[in-house]
Amino acid sequence: MIGRARTALKFFVYGLVVGILFAPRSGEETRARLTTWAEELFKG
Repeated sequence: MIGRARTALKFFVYGLVVGILFAPRSGEETRARLTTWAEELFKG
């Protein structure tokens, strides 16, 4: 059961990384958006 959850999480992360790498915006804009998202997430 935990093995399936771990596998699902692994493929989710792989998909996220591939999506970020092939996003239709520039790398600079993508990094800026990710930074903003992370800052808002950790602010509370």
